[in-house]
Amino acid sequence: MNTFGHTVTDHGDQVRLVLTGDVDFAAHAVLAEELGALVAGGRPVAVDCAGVTFLDSMGLRALIEGVQAAQAKGVGFELADPSQPVLRVMELSGTTELFAIRGTNPEDSGS
Repeated sequence: MNTFGHTVTDHGDQVRLVLTGDVDFAAHAVLAEELGALVAGGRPVAVDCAGVTFLDSMGLRALIEGVQAAQAKGVGFELADPSQPVLRVMELSGTTELFAIRGTNPEDSGS
């Protein structure tokens, strides 16, 4: 059973996509579509990964495609509060340096 969930909230200067559960093959198409739409909106995107319990290569692929699309469009993109499963996959895959990573909520970051 796929436990993936996501919500989008507006924080004034950025949009925040909150991910929960398993970000895997079953979820990657939905995540990729959502990230594409948010980036196309032209506002900075923060992807909150605190509630991610599992990340596989397809979930990571969707995140990488999101950050690449944001870079191509000149839109800010960051991962916020990545969980241990997210950090572990990024470390093992050598992709950590592709992302701006923040450990705070937007209200606490001063942005």
